[in-house]
Amino acid sequence: MLNKNKKLLKGGRIRMSRHHSLRYTLVVFKKELNGIGQSKHEAKKAYGGVSPLIHSHGTYTRYFGIAKKFVDQMYREEIRRTNQVPLERLDHYLIEKAESVTKKTMKLTLSAFSKYLSISSWRERKDLRELIVKERSTFLERASESGEALPFTNPERVIEKMKHPHHQAIATIQLLTGARIDDVPKAGESLRNWLRGQRPIVCILKSKGGRNRSLDYEDRMEKFNTLLEAVQTLLPFIDEKGWKTVKKEYYHDLRRVAAARKETYTGSHALRVNYAQRRHKELREKGLSEKEAMQILTQELGHNRISVAKGYVYR
Repeated sequence: MLNKNKKLLKGGRIRMSRHHSLRYTLVVFKKELNGIGQSKHEAKKAYGGVSPLIHSHGTYTRYFGIAKKFVDQMYREEIRRTNQVPLERLDHYLIEKAESVTKKTMKLTLSAFSKYLSISSWRERKDLRELIVKERSTFLERASESGEALPFTNPERVIEKMKHPHHQAIATIQLLTGARIDDVPKAGESLRNWLRGQRPIVCILKSKGGRNRSLDYEDRMEKFNTLLEAVQTLLPFIDEKGWKTVKKEYYHDLRRVAAARKETYTGSHALRVNYAQRRHKELREKGLSEKEAMQILTQELGHNRISVAKGYVYR
């Protein structure tokens, strides 16, 4: 007699015990959803009109990454098996995700979960699949309306009204460096052991696309000193609670303040736009040409194309 937990192949799908490891669901994901190299047209015919597979390499990679992040989070919470995932926890997880992304990104996330929960590992969790369908509009309503971040009209006022000093510090670092949200701790580490007499440079390593960014504050020491104070405030909280926890709480606070101040909320990227627009104005007022200012700004934002920097400045 075969052991109940032993994998069996039947019709190209994996049969497993009723409740099993969440990490093993990722193995099943790879086995059951990989349609790369297969004809989508032929798959639709074979499966009666709708292909259950993922045929694009890019989509497959993104969907798997979304599923893996969920599994990793569950393990951190000591939720390890498919029958242990509370319906309310998935609901809360998706709401938190929605509040930090745009509608476009949230649609991708929901599509990924629909595929992930369709594999045989989750066969017994119809409640989770129904949640994705029933609450889809709710999740999308929580996401940002615009795919394009818009600047705050008064970022200093937004920062001032934030509930906690370390949240103010995060926003200040974004405003003064143009940092993407996950570049904030990198900027902090760059200045953790900074000493007077050293050149006032902020280095952000391995930003988006693996690029390194370097910002020189030799000509704006007042802002650099403010930046140092923000870093000194923030780092102890990251050391104690971890960046993911601090970031999640920061998003909630920023959204709350934006609503209270009647600001259009498009996420913390708004502060990066504020930086770009102010830095461009600052460079132009120093006498630099439009091309020279854009070249500097492009480098500081971590992009290769001036057209991208222009997109930040003129929106």
